[in-house]
Amino acid sequence: MKKCPNCGQALTGQEKACPNCGFNVEKYRRDYFTEEAVEENVERREAKREEADRSLEKEPVDKLSRSAYQQKQERNAFTGNSTAEKMLQWMRDNTTIAFLVGVGLLIIMSFSRPLGWTAFAVSMALLIWTGHRDSQGEYTADRNLTEYIRNGASKVFNAFDDKESEIEEKSEDFTQAHPKFEAKVEKAKKKTKKPRNFGIIQLSILLTSLITLVLLFLGTGFVTSSSKLTVASVFFEVANRQIAAGKIVPALILYLFLAIFLILPVFIMLAVSQNTRVSRVRAFALSLVESLVLIYLFYQLAQTTSAASYLSQAVSSLKSYAVAIGISGYLLILVSCLTTVLAGINMFQPMVKPGQNSEE
Repeated sequence: MKKCPNCGQALTGQEKACPNCGFNVEKYRRDYFTEEAVEENVERREAKREEADRSLEKEPVDKLSRSAYQQKQERNAFTGNSTAEKMLQWMRDNTTIAFLVGVGLLIIMSFSRPLGWTAFAVSMALLIWTGHRDSQGEYTADRNLTEYIRNGASKVFNAFDDKESEIEEKSEDFTQAHPKFEAKVEKAKKKTKKPRNFGIIQLSILLTSLITLVLLFLGTGFVTSSSKLTVASVFFEVANRQIAAGKIVPALILYLFLAIFLILPVFIMLAVSQNTRVSRVRAFALSLVESLVLIYLFYQLAQTTSAASYLSQAVSSLKSYAVAIGISGYLLILVSCLTTVLAGINMFQPMVKPGQNSEE
């Protein structure tokens, strides 16, 4: 041993005690540097290492990915802010008040944006002020509001349940008092129940009829001197002007045209949905009338119209108001003609039902 383990004084190796600090060098040498002491220290270190290995096997250390580690660090940094923790804790403890404040802010924002943002800033300032204070837990007001809302909702749902039970009891009493009437109703339901085997043709007719309604209210149906308007708005506007000028009959003709364009697609869809032989013929006839009216009207608009008859007066007034026909007008004719073609194909298709080959 060249140095004292206690003070670092240089030694010759023969001293029993350190001449500088008096440390028992002989005892230290005997305890730590003999063969038995070395073996004992080695065994002690190996036992400690084995115990550490066993503890690692029992409790393995989770290896976090980079993203998980970053999230953990962000959570630790966030939870370190006591004000933010108190704000979140207050919102958790008083969820009813927080919810009602949020709903109130949305309502105020819908009426006035400046007032809504002002109310939002005030509520955030109050929340921050609450976060700086000591946690108060759940407010009595929040508990009372929660109980009030719970009782009110329970009364509403109980009233609906009671009304439904009352209606069911009355229905059962009526069924028991009039068994023949109930049997007739069930028989009529069975007779009116018909399978709806819609194919691609029927679905196409429904789609084109719906597109017709959309095109009536889509822009660029007519082009005026100042803007692009829809077909429906132009007819309605011109008819109103005719009434203001005292021309009742031309106005009624324009209203009739508009009613045809609005009602016929709806009736076509209803006829197709019935899916019977008669309804198919009816759908074709209605679609044909719609196409002919559209073609006639737009053809007259493209020609020089005289004002000899009421129909000519109506068309002339429409032409004087609308400078040109927009793209929606031509699409309206195209879609209506396509609906007529599909309805004609559907009219000649066989009536096929489940479990049957054909049925008229």
